[in-house]
Amino acid sequence: MMKRAFITPVRPLSLSQAHLASFQFHSHFLLFSTNPNPFNSKPHFPYSSDPTIARLQRLLLQKSKVGFDNLDDALFVFDQMLLIKPMLPVINFAQLLAALVKIKHYTVAVFRDMCVKAIPVNVVTFNTLIYCFCGLNRVDYAFSLLAAVIKRGFLPNVVTYNTLIKGLISQDNPVEAQLLFTNLIRFKLIQPNVVTYNTIIDGLCKSGHPSAAVKLFKYMDKKGCKPDTVTYNTIIDCLCECRLVDQALGLLRQMTKKGILPNVITYSSLIQGLCDFSRWQDVNGLLREMDISNISLDIYTFNILVDAYGKEGMITDAEAMIELMIQRGHYPNVVTYSALMDGYCLRGEVNEALAVLHIMKTRGIMPNIRTYNILINGYCKKLKVDRAIDLFQQLPHEGLTPDIQTYNTILQGYFVTGRHVEARNFFKEKMMLNKGLKIDMATCNIMLDGLFKHRCMDEAMSFFHLMQCNGLPPHIHTYNILINGLCKNGNFEKANFFLRAFLHKICDLMYGHTIR
Repeated sequence: MMKRAFITPVRPLSLSQAHLASFQFHSHFLLFSTNPNPFNSKPHFPYSSDPTIARLQRLLLQKSKVGFDNLDDALFVFDQMLLIKPMLPVINFAQLLAALVKIKHYTVAVFRDMCVKAIPVNVVTFNTLIYCFCGLNRVDYAFSLLAAVIKRGFLPNVVTYNTLIKGLISQDNPVEAQLLFTNLIRFKLIQPNVVTYNTIIDGLCKSGHPSAAVKLFKYMDKKGCKPDTVTYNTIIDCLCECRLVDQALGLLRQMTKKGILPNVITYSSLIQGLCDFSRWQDVNGLLREMDISNISLDIYTFNILVDAYGKEGMITDAEAMIELMIQRGHYPNVVTYSALMDGYCLRGEVNEALAVLHIMKTRGIMPNIRTYNILINGYCKKLKVDRAIDLFQQLPHEGLTPDIQTYNTILQGYFVTGRHVEARNFFKEKMMLNKGLKIDMATCNIMLDGLFKHRCMDEAMSFFHLMQCNGLPPHIHTYNILINGLCKNGNFEKANFFLRAFLHKICDLMYGHTIR
């Protein structure tokens, strides 16, 4: 078998350079293009009359949809393809690349061989490779490849740009994604389709810009690009996360009026939003709607309901929901059982939560760190810190690594039970020396509150200054702890100083100036 080399990418352009190159080359190419979108058509490639080659082509078609079982099988097929004369059509090589993408082998070792051997490529081939670079978190290389595509005389299509936009968003770069989208419309390089809009709307929602997402949602409808179920689901979920549940319900009614069918994802987002407000009557109404529309609850929806009932202390309802999900062929997972354990712990019934943990294990469902955090927190709330410590020490034997929430819970448990010396030792010996642990504001607030309550004034102030030196600016809650702690310890002058510092900070943030 021949030796293969991975792609050697060209030097990546900056995103702004890549955008500029794209618009310049694209506009230049349009002057000479007789077909404005030559690769949007779907030509039919008949199977070869040779039965062996026809079998290979059918295999490629199948694997392009499901992927190969392993990389070696794909490379063996590629070797066989290279031996066939005359050469197979470009669509078959594109199918091979698509199959590699399905098994997430984004490095695509065969592409250099394809170029060296002058195997034909088209825009579909390049779209696949751009997708691969985005999958490898190298959007810069994807844009460099875009420039190369245009230089070779190919016309990027809507799929090309959709992939690049999605790549930018996945790299947490929504501003660049919006810039690319805006320029595509301004220069009329493509006609955005529903996938383009859905990608941008999803990026805006995930980056915390719900109003911009809703604005774009309205704009796409005005421009004649009809939103689909995915569009509505994205906006509805975003509105529910922003606690705008009534607006989200309005969109559900709108989509059904337009003949766009909601699915289990639509209803799951709305049920979660309503559960957050304990609007059980509305939740039951949606469940009835789902039943009438023959939309089955999935395990995600069941878990939402189990969690919501548990948080309300409605354990009987949570357990009934688990029984119903089993009857409907959905088996509880670690999320389900953890939610039930949380419900028990919130009621102070930690022993019942521990029993659920044992049931999980007997059913072959391995608990995760969140499961143990729930139980550790339950014991700490019951002031049984030693039992919580036992569970904490058990974690490595379970193959689990404590996270910052685990440490914070133990730390607070020590302080609440008056064991402030052990709390300080735990912080210094366990948390400060753990290089893999990133201390957060919750840790700092627990330490400050605990030190003040046990009248360790000097240590509390030293810790506050250390916190600022380590790049953790105090939040409102931190200032409240600080000012309250100083007042309770009789240091009103310092408390007044920090109160004014806090007010200055608020005015700076709100109005851009300080108070006098």
